[in-house]
This record gives sequence, structure tokens and C-alpha cells, in this order.
Amino acid sequence: MLFKIETYLKMKSMKSMKKYIKGIQVMAILLFGSCSVQQEKRPVDYVDPFICTQDDHGQWLPAALVPFGLVELCPDTYPSSLTGDGDFAHGGYNYSDSQVRGFSHLHKGSSGGGRIHDRAGLISLVPYSHSRVDTFFTNPVLDIDKSTETAAAGYYKAHLTQDDILAELTATEHVGVHRYTFKEGTTAKIFLNSGKRGSSVSSSLVAPSRVEGAVGNKYFVIEFNSPATATSVWNGSAIEAGNTTGNQAGGGLVCEFGDLKNNVLLVKVGISLTGIDAAKNNLETECPEWDFDATREKAADTWNDILSKIQIKGKNEADKTIFYTALYHTCYLPVVLSDVDGHYPGLDQKIHKAEGYKHYGNYAFWDSFRTKYPLYSLWIPNVYSDIVKSLRDIYHQAGNWDPFPDNDHPPHGFCFTVRGEGGYNPHNTCRHEHMLMVMTDAYFKGLFDISLESVYPNIKHEAMIQMPERYDSIGFIPARPDQTGEYSWDSWCVAQLAKELDKKDDYNYFMQRAEYWRNTWDPSIRFFRARAADGTWLDFPEDPTVNREKYTYEGSKWHWRWNILHDMPALIETFGGKEPFVKDLEYFFDNDLYTAGNQIDLHAPFLFNCADSPWLTQKWVRKILTEPIVQKYGTHNFFPEPIFDRVYKTTPDGYLEEMDCDYGCMASWYNLAAMGLYQVCPGDPVYQLTAPIFDEVSIDLNNSVYSGEKFTIKTRNLSDENIYIQSASLNGQPFQRSWIKHDEIVKGGELIYKMGSVPNKEWGKGQSVPAK
Repeated sequence: MLFKIETYLKMKSMKSMKKYIKGIQVMAILLFGSCSVQQEKRPVDYVDPFICTQDDHGQWLPAALVPFGLVELCPDTYPSSLTGDGDFAHGGYNYSDSQVRGFSHLHKGSSGGGRIHDRAGLISLVPYSHSRVDTFFTNPVLDIDKSTETAAAGYYKAHLTQDDILAELTATEHVGVHRYTFKEGTTAKIFLNSGKRGSSVSSSLVAPSRVEGAVGNKYFVIEFNSPATATSVWNGSAIEAGNTTGNQAGGGLVCEFGDLKNNVLLVKVGISLTGIDAAKNNLETECPEWDFDATREKAADTWNDILSKIQIKGKNEADKTIFYTALYHTCYLPVVLSDVDGHYPGLDQKIHKAEGYKHYGNYAFWDSFRTKYPLYSLWIPNVYSDIVKSLRDIYHQAGNWDPFPDNDHPPHGFCFTVRGEGGYNPHNTCRHEHMLMVMTDAYFKGLFDISLESVYPNIKHEAMIQMPERYDSIGFIPARPDQTGEYSWDSWCVAQLAKELDKKDDYNYFMQRAEYWRNTWDPSIRFFRARAADGTWLDFPEDPTVNREKYTYEGSKWHWRWNILHDMPALIETFGGKEPFVKDLEYFFDNDLYTAGNQIDLHAPFLFNCADSPWLTQKWVRKILTEPIVQKYGTHNFFPEPIFDRVYKTTPDGYLEEMDCDYGCMASWYNLAAMGLYQVCPGDPVYQLTAPIFDEVSIDLNNSVYSGEKFTIKTRNLSDENIYIQSASLNGQPFQRSWIKHDEIVKGGELIYKMGSVPNKEWGKGQSVPAK
């Protein structure tokens, strides 16, 4: 086939070039068949944003966004549960719904919380054309044709049936972009409201095609590609025709655009947390043109760039979909709070500027420190390094931070999930548990591009807030064996940092506190047990598989039995040695006591490695990743009936019931485990090893942080039956360990496993992790 070069030279834009190339491809398909031009799927093509969006199965939402974008543009669905109260749509979206309340820009999915957003987003646009009665504006609800609902990374589309409107969404980091195709002969209208029922939006039409305003301290500038022909204000009870400014509780602004002859209304919404001028600058910098398709394509390319840093090969396409969708989900939170010029609102209520980095916010460390940040450290260390700087900012701006800002009045959406010293905190104050573990892990992985000396006092202070000095006289937190164990981890981390700074007194003090977990171990029953302040053992259930919440948060006494991350050899000795430890751990799994749907025992499948039985880690990790298993536990209680299902699926009910992804924690667990890696203790840069579920996994290390180019894990003879490691080699040399150091990975290299159907119980045995 021949094409004239003159045609190519006459092209006036890259866009026309792409159209021309597509034309060539179409002609090639007609002449030679589709196989001759079929392109290999990119990582972004495996992402399915509808996974984990149905009912109480992950709490994600199919938002149009870019990685870590402040804007998460998505429909808020209705009614969101059988009772219509939105209880199952913690991020604002539920796949089971067939109606939407609008398309809003700020969301926080993945968590069982969400009360700050009223189970919906903020800054909402409702497109419509037919006349509506006043009650519509109180609770605007539009029907969607579910068969037309489409989502991809950076894109969402659905058909609104009553008014025959096609709604499409895409985004940049700070800008939401809407494209609404209206039926010719109808009047295009947009109703702007806060998105949160009962709250107010301050908005004003400042030019024929521009609206400015705010919802609380979330500022926005909206631009239309067509000027408004009429405006009115919904004041919360009635429409005020001709008004251009509104600020009433439950109110909003209506803009009309007449009959759009080209049928398309484009809307760009710039968002900032620092002011109107900043929102305008964000919009003009990130999205100066009116090219929806180009913005959508750029969002997809941005996603593909970050997802491509981990390449997987294998025959199972469903596993690839789960893997890359999970990886995609880990990039929803935290979010970039800083504007394009670096300004952001600090925890001290002042405006600061991030120089040379992006300032991130919106964390939940208890939920995600175990898996997400270890994943980031291998995959996107530059992002992790900026997060470290952001946490430095938070430490310095928070002052004493005792008490911490509460959920009802966070300074800018920066908030943690709720738990107090005695379980649920009646005052609903935010928590910051284990933020210091995220910092410690970054330090020992070389991602600490700040002065340790400058933040060490803050890290030490955080540990003392969480387990105050008054407990030193007894060596435990009364009635809380769970938190005693947890804050022993934190103390261990502080001790390691103190050692780096040659602070010997601090090192000795915090190492002593790192042992407090021992004071809650009752050797007569071989479980962690609550004690009164006078040392008396408190009640313990006859059946430790039940009694979900008393003395132990969101878990049974069995779940919390493996709760010593920082000193696994000592815990194993407490059980009486490796043999009884493995016996009890096998009982735990064989009797379906493990809960894949909550954080507490996520590390448990990898603990067989620590007790000379890595073949059992291989067995159980593979089961959890790829097979239906029995699950007895929800978040707080037993399920009414045990569930037998896969934990991770490709459907909208992607996770088990009640299994929140919790800021990407569960997604990251899947990613790490599917690659055959898991870090038991953040702060101790060692990964436990198991066989990946793919033939090959490659991590791109070509960044400004690490010296290596690529680390590749390969499996030979991997199959549904061949799940056990027979032997291994690292960079061509025999490799017998069931663990690997972070430094070994980031130097680059190749780890190869030979697989078989029968366990090799000698591989990985007797190779204990060296003490730090």
C-alpha cells in the first residue's frame, strides 16, 4: 500500500496526524485483516474502574482522575442502598444504583468512613434540559442507562435518559472536564450545588461563561465553552429567576445556555484549596484548551506511564486485570493538595509553598502503612519521597497536635480514621497511628530527602502521644493488648532512628518500650490478653474466635495473636519455638480463622517463612490470591453465614463483603503478594518471598533514587499445580533464602524460581532474617 508524502506534509496538527494514521489502520484491516495491526494491550488497558464499586465490596468509585489528582470527578449515585440513605456508597458511588444526583469533583472512596462528604462528593454539576419542579433542586436525581455506562482510567461516560443527555467526564490533577451532548432543540442547563445535602455553595456568575465560588474552603472556577443566556438561584426553597449569586444552605446556581446548535456543552472546573485566583491559575495552566479528547488521552497516557513501571507476563488475563486495577486504586489516595505553583493550606491554617515537590494530604496510616508504602518504595519512590516531605510539613505545622484536628473540622480534608485509646473514640478525634513507621521505612530505604534531625523530635512526640509516659510504670496500656502491641512497633521504630542519630538514652528507652507487648501475653492460655492497671488479668472469652471487639479492635483474639511485627523471632519463642508456632498458624488457616478483609492479620500468611516453613506461605498466599476460600468474618462480627468465594475478582463486587480497600491497603496487598513480595515490618527493609502468580514480573528502577535499572522475578514451569518453589537463583547464583533485602532489589537483577507441584520443604529453611 502506498501513500503520498505530500499528504503527510500538509498535516496541520498532531491531531490530524493521529486521524490520518487511524485511517491507514482501518484500510490495513480491510485489506489484511485485524491481526496485522492488532496492538498489544497496555497496562492502562487492563484497568477496570468498576471493580469494587458495588455495595459494600471495596468502596471504590469509577472517577475520572489522574494519579493522586485532587480532582476525582464522578457521579454520585442514588439511592445507594435499600433504605436510600447512601450507607453502602461511602465514596458517593454504588454500581447497583441506576440514578445519579450529579457529577461532583472531590471524593474520598475506599473506606468505611465518609461522613465528612455525606456519602457523596463536593462541588456538583447536574445537567438537564426539561423544566423541573422545585422539589427537583432539593434532591436532584437523574436516571442513567446502565448499558451505556463506561469507565476507563481517566474517563467516565453515561447516558441520562430523561433528557437524552450524554455525559462524559475526564480530568487533570486540579481540573474536572465535562462534555455534555444535549438533544438538538432543547435548552441546555446546569445546576451547580455543593454536592453535600444541606450545605451551601457560594457561587457567582462573574462573566457570561465563568462562575466562581467555594464550598467551605474548596474554591472553584468554572468555565463554559458557551455563554450563559440566563441564570437563576435556588435558595433552598424556591427559584429566584435572574439572580446570579447564591450562598444559601441547600442552594445552588442554575445556568441556561439555550439550544446549543453543535449539541455539545464543555465545562472546565478548576479546583484549589487556597483561593479563587489559585483555582483559576490551576485551570489555565493544566487545561488551557477546549479539547476534551486530548485531555482524556493525556490522562490515559499519564496512567499508563505510572502503571508501566511494573510489567507482568502471564496467560491469565483476569489476573492482569485485577493486578493493574489494584495498582490503579493505590493512586487515588493520598492526593496532591498543592496548587500548580506549589501553594497549599497547612495544618496550622496558614498558606505554605512546597518548593520542588508536591505536597500530599488525605491519609489513613493505620489502614495503609502495612502494604501501600512498601509498594510505593519499590514502584514509585519519587512519590514516596514527596510524601516524606509532606509529612515533614505536617509535623512542623501541627505544633503539639494534642488533640489532633477532628473529623468535623479538618483544615483541608486531611484526616485519619477514627479510633481512640479505648476503641471507638466518643469525641471522634482523628488518629495518626504509625505515620512514624512510614517515615522510618522511608529513611532506611534512602527515600528521606530531608534532615532526620529536623523531624526526629516530632516522630518521638508522636510515639509519646500514642503511648504516653504514664504507662511506663506498668509496661502496657490497660485493657488494650492490641494497642500495647501496636505501639511497641512504633517504639521500636523510634529506637532505630535514635540509634542513627547516636541518641543512646533514647535508643535504650524506646527499645525497652518495644518490649511492652510481652506484658500482655498470658502464657497460661498462650494468647494476648487484656490487663487492668493493677496487673490483674481481665476476662477472656471461652472461645477466642468470637468476642470481636472487646479489648481488641476489629478482630478476634486469634487475629491479634500474630501482632508483633518488629520482633517475629521473639514472638515465635513466646509460642515455644518454630514447631508449635507453625502448628498454631496452620490451625489458624485450616480452620478459616484468617480474615482477608481487614488489616490485622494481613501479614499472617507470610509468617510461615519466619518459622522455616516457607512452602506453607507459598500454599496459602496462592490460595488467597487465586482460589475461593472460606471467610467467616466481616469487619466487626461473624458473617451470618460463612462466605465461600474468591477474595479478589474482576466484577463490581470485586472484594469480599465488608472488605473496604482502605486507602489502597488491600489493593497493595494483592499487588505485593501477586509479585511474590511482602514486608512484614515497615521500618525493617526486608521482604518475605513467595512465588508470584505471573510468569514474569519486572519493576522499573530507572529513576532518580535507585542505582539499578530493573529487577525481574521469573518463574519456570509455573502452573495451577506447580505452585511450590523447588529452587531459586539471584543474578545467576543459587539463592536459598525466603527473604530479600530492599537494597538487593533496588540494585537491580534477576530472581528466578524453578516451580513444582510438590513442596520442597528444605528450600528457604534455616535462613533467618538477621537482627537489625
